[in-house]
Amino acid sequence: MDRLFVYGSLKAGGSAHQLVLGALAEAGGALDQVDLIEFDGYPMLRAGSTQVEGEVYRIPDSFWLALDAWEEVPRVYQRCRRELIDGREVWVYEAS
Repeated sequence: MDRLFVYGSLKAGGSAHQLVLGALAEAGGALDQVDLIEFDGYPMLRAGSTQVEGEVYRIPDSFWLALDAWEEVPRVYQRCRRELIDGREVWVYEAS
C-alpha cells in the first residue's frame, strides 16, 4: 500500500472523505515548497514557496481508480510522488 497526502476534500470531514474510508490513517504530515490555491471551489496544490499540512493515509491498491477519477486525473489534477518534511514518500494530487 502506498501513502496518500490529502489536504482538501479528501480530509476527514471533507466532501470526498468517503473515498479513503477503510484506508489506514497515519500521523499527519507537511509538504514544503508548495502553494495552496483554489480552482472551481476546490483546493489545489502547485509548486510554490510555502508549507502545507495535511493528513496521510495508506491506500489499498483497489482505491486508486476511484481516487484518480474523483480528482479528474490527468485533466485537472496529476498524481505526483513527493517527500514529506519528515521523509515519508507519498502520492499527492497537484495542479495539472
